[in-house]
Amino acid sequence: MVGRVRLRLRGGPAVPDREKWRLAGGGPGACWPGHSDNGRRCDVNTRVVGGALRMTGEANGDSGWLASPYGQRYGRWEARVRSRATAPGNGRQYHPLLILWPDSGEHPQDGEYDYLENGAPGEPCAEAFLHYPHPGGVPVQQEFAQKCGVDLSRWHNVAVEWTADHLRGFIDGEEWFRFSGGANADRDCIQCAPSMHQTIQLDTFYGDDLQSAVHEVDWARVYDLPDNESVR
Repeated sequence: MVGRVRLRLRGGPAVPDREKWRLAGGGPGACWPGHSDNGRRCDVNTRVVGGALRMTGEANGDSGWLASPYGQRYGRWEARVRSRATAPGNGRQYHPLLILWPDSGEHPQDGEYDYLENGAPGEPCAEAFLHYPHPGGVPVQQEFAQKCGVDLSRWHNVAVEWTADHLRGFIDGEEWFRFSGGANADRDCIQCAPSMHQTIQLDTFYGDDLQSAVHEVDWARVYDLPDNESVR
């Protein structure tokens, strides 16, 4: 497997490399609305610290977001991640995510692959929500996967492989989901989305009064897959 773009995050406390990442709000010091207008995604909440990305979610709903400008159809995306709460639990947790988001920005028409979505920072179950490309006028069309017994407060390598044949998910090199096909009158096949790019998010489903949290990424990479990989 040959690396196409290696997105290593380096250096001291700093703004992520703007040649490799799009910032929340569009630039340093800016913010824009959070997931479903809950809280805000703010550039200042995403910084490189000690050679790794640190994304912070505050009690007031300000949190981090980052997107790669490198979009492609098919390949393998990987990241080494961990997350943890930084305040006592109050039932209003952040959701750390690794997502492939359509380059078009058209969702749900062009799909969405949430290949890691923690229900809470550092929880012991990894989850994934793989969205079929489908019209906006039908109920959400998605597949769900869960793998428990994984301490997500510790570093783990998480990956998704997307080919013309399937979607496969991996944690520390072990496959934990595989989906293929599934087209019907309401949706296209699960792997039939157009070009996508990596986003790293720390989302909230609440407005404020949140349990603060940290989502960290040691490195992130995207690869092309050799032709013989796409038929496995």
